[in-house]
This record gives sequence, structure tokens and C-alpha cells, in this order.
Amino acid sequence: MKKAWDDVKSFITVVMTLGLVALLFIPNLNPPKEIIALYCTSYGSIMTYFFTRKDKESE
Repeated sequence: MKKAWDDVKSFITVVMTLGLVALLFIPNLNPPKEIIALYCTSYGSIMTYFFTRKDKESE
């Protein structure tokens, strides 16, 4: 978990995952469906970008 706070990719992944869990599973939090759809789309796009790009170190 300490690595997650040092690496930008890991930090963004942890923060966005916690945000998605909060949006989906906190019962008193009722955002509009458009906000959930926008967040889920952004989450998928960012995760796809981070996990499919090549690191400069491994070139």
C-alpha cells in the first residue's frame, strides 16, 4: 500500500476506486444517474490508459 502513495498510477487507481465504491455502495449518497455514468466512463478510460501504456523504463 505504501507504493500506492509514491506512484501516480497507483495513487489515481486507489483514489478513483474508493470514489467508485462510495458512489455505488453508500446508501445515503444518491447522485444523479448521469453523474454515475460519467464517473464510470471516466474510471474505465483512465484505468485503460494507465494499464495499457508502456513505461519508459521498459523500452
